[in-house]
Amino acid sequence: ARVFGASRARGLDARVAARRARAAKRSVTTTRAMNSDDVDEPETFVVPPDAFVDATTGESMTPERKAGVALGNLFTMAATRVILDQFTGTRHRSPVYYKMVDFLNENPLRNGNEWLAKLMREPDNDLRITAMRIIETRRVFADTEFNWDVVESVTKEEIAGDTLEMTKSFLTESLTAE
Repeated sequence: ARVFGASRARGLDARVAARRARAAKRSVTTTRAMNSDDVDEPETFVVPPDAFVDATTGESMTPERKAGVALGNLFTMAATRVILDQFTGTRHRSPVYYKMVDFLNENPLRNGNEWLAKLMREPDNDLRITAMRIIETRRVFADTEFNWDVVESVTKEEIAGDTLEMTKSFLTESLTAE
């Protein structure tokens, strides 16, 4: 094994760090999808920067960011259901349950952060406290309860199954067409 001097090793570390920083910067601005199992020379697709636009800010989003926002909304919905379920007793429902149901009817949960901000501004202290419970519950859900590996495998399975089904349908229609 070849031994590097201390100054040469620091120079190598600096070059590696600079290369990683450039790669990280590129990965933020350009999203690529590989269309090949050949790791040595993968064929890549570039997702146009304006493919996904944030409705509130008008800024471009990567597909990963778009999925993250959708998952954040899903976690808010799941946490809200957990809290509503906690308000349901064996013999009666808490009065806060009915306040939350009324709030949900008047303010459908579409954007989790905006919805929570609106709930936090409610004059009723019970609703503001409930918002804090939802915020904490969604954090715990994302950190400990949500199985990220299952999401990846289910997503890939769904895409593979959908692709197979659509391909079969297309081929069947094209073979039976006159």
